Amino acid sequence: VRRKEEKCNHCGACTAVCPTGALSIRRPEMIVEFDQKKCSICELCVPACPTRVMKARPTKHVFFE
Repeated sequence: VRRKEEKCNHCGACTAVCPTGALSIRRPEMIVEFDQKKCSICELCVPACPTRVMKARPTKHVFFE
């Protein structure tokens, strides 16, 4: 999963649905942070994002590592 950080409005909708904690809010700044190493590629964040900055694009690296 990839995130277009420059277009993210940091609303936190994705963090509410992320089961692994890959998406979290850094406080007190209220900035959404994304840790790809924790991401399980469940794709729940993709439809949750109102600005559509989350995209699911599996790579060979993800499947065969």
